[in-house]
Amino acid sequence: MTEQEQPRSRRHLYAEMTRHEVVSSARKLFGRYGYAQTTVERIARDAGVSPATVYAQCGGKEGLLQALMDLWTTSSLVRNIIAECAAAESARAKLDALARGYVAVYAESGDIIQIVTRAAAGAPAAEAFLKVADERQQNALREIVTDMRDAGLANGITVEEAVQVIFFHFRYAQFALAADDFGWGVERATRWLTERVACAILKT
Repeated sequence: MTEQEQPRSRRHLYAEMTRHEVVSSARKLFGRYGYAQTTVERIARDAGVSPATVYAQCGGKEGLLQALMDLWTTSSLVRNIIAECAAAESARAKLDALARGYVAVYAESGDIIQIVTRAAAGAPAAEAFLKVADERQQNALREIVTDMRDAGLANGITVEEAVQVIFFHFRYAQFALAADDFGWGVERATRWLTERVACAILKT
């Protein structure tokens, strides 16, 4: 590494560390106070940087919200879930792996999902980010269900219909309603939702 490259690498590392701190602060404050009520100044103060740095490193509040949405929808966990589903031999085993994957995603990013969803009600940019998140989720489901089709989708059920059924049942709002609001807990909610989907899309 040349003398010129060393300072550049240190600057890059510092910038990445700063960005991580700012995104973490935004995640905490958006969750606590809401997207609309959280200012760039408050995020900057929490992260120990200047407001100008928040804009330069992260694109302000909208950039931070997009960064959080990306954390939720493009984490390595998503690819791991797709791989686990692909490795499962039967359609039911693939569905079970997918259900476990949803639980893992919600444990990792449930707070982000709530932040983006709530922000979408009053901010056009957030609404657009939520739409992108939904599209990414459905694209991942198409990959999983296309593989599941060859292993045993019910007669007459298309890939797109199966994607819609899974997307409807396992949306975070549905899952949280069963697990938290109904008091069923994660295990019972997952089992119930999985059975409903299996009855709708798999061969009996």
